[in-house]
Amino acid sequence: MALINCGECDRMASDQAAACPHCGAPIAGYVAPMQAAAGIPVSRGVGFWLGLGIFLMPLVFAWFLLRQGHSATSRVIGFGWLAFALFAMSGREASETRPAVSVTNQSQPAKVAALIEPLKEYSAQQIAQAYDRNTVAADQQFKGKRFKVTGVVDSINTDLFGSPYVTLRGGVNQFMEPQFELDEAHANFAAGLQAGIRVILICRGRGDVAKTPMSDECVPAD
Repeated sequence: MALINCGECDRMASDQAAACPHCGAPIAGYVAPMQAAAGIPVSRGVGFWLGLGIFLMPLVFAWFLLRQGHSATSRVIGFGWLAFALFAMSGREASETRPAVSVTNQSQPAKVAALIEPLKEYSAQQIAQAYDRNTVAADQQFKGKRFKVTGVVDSINTDLFGSPYVTLRGGVNQFMEPQFELDEAHANFAAGLQAGIRVILICRGRGDVAKTPMSDECVPAD
């Protein structure tokens, strides 16, 4: 509270008084003009429309609080609301990206399941008969796919490149026995084989040559 000169009687009165106690002239109406004339900053209130604008669009209207006259409390509240609004917007954008991540994560179990899915088992005779009946259908069933094959060794040989392979009994004739090329790391396994031994191999189908089923990348199943 401060004492000022009344504009009517020029006597001292409180700047908080509604009227001069000496002459009854209103005092409050003279405070702001006198402060402005003396170079004293006038406190500026936050009006209804400015407050509504700050609440709805803080990014635009909060900057109006930087004008001279607004109190520190008004600025703290306004810019605090602006910071909260920006934080909420960033959190919403982050949440919108989560479904894509969850979809990717959901596809991973399917891939893992495919890797650990048990291999289908066939006999050498079943593979040979499938190619004898219908080469196209047999390719769809075996070509490029891994499977487990069981059969009795008919012969142990090497191809033009020196890679070992075995033929298993079960072909439609003795000249069309299914061929299974062994992985080079298992050459010692091939060396220990003899005709008449039953073996179980895990192979990849490679199609056929003149109705003779061909497989490669074979390894012992046990």
